[in-house]
Amino acid sequence: MPLRDYLAANPPPDSAFAQSIAGVAERAVAGEDFLYAVRELLDEVQLLPRAELVSRALEIPPEPTGDRRYDAYLGALAEHLAVTHGVERPPWAVTPERFLDRMWFVTDVPGFRALLLIESPAAFRRRGIFVSARSLRRC
Repeated sequence: MPLRDYLAANPPPDSAFAQSIAGVAERAVAGEDFLYAVRELLDEVQLLPRAELVSRALEIPPEPTGDRRYDAYLGALAEHLAVTHGVERPPWAVTPERFLDRMWFVTDVPGFRALLLIESPAAFRRRGIFVSARSLRRC
């Protein structure tokens, strides 16, 4: 039985889900790898049994990370997760500091740029951030 199905039949308590957008920013500021923290958040969000838990993971505005790219990425991620999980986009996600004025291709491999231009979800593209669709799919 897939883990998602198992969790639907045997839901853990809400307190078992602790990841949040704000937590990703805290981890990045503490020196952890930003994209690793994002992947762990995505892993947990994919397992959340109810939309209200997704909203809870997105609601607290993350503190600035010291890197405008990461701050914009978190705004894009919050908007993307809100859309894909059918919850309200948090207002902090569309504040000016959540947008870039220069394009950022998250990978350094030049050959992937065309793919990233095509695959990046709208929430990322409109901020000038280009990621692969695969990087946002977990579990």
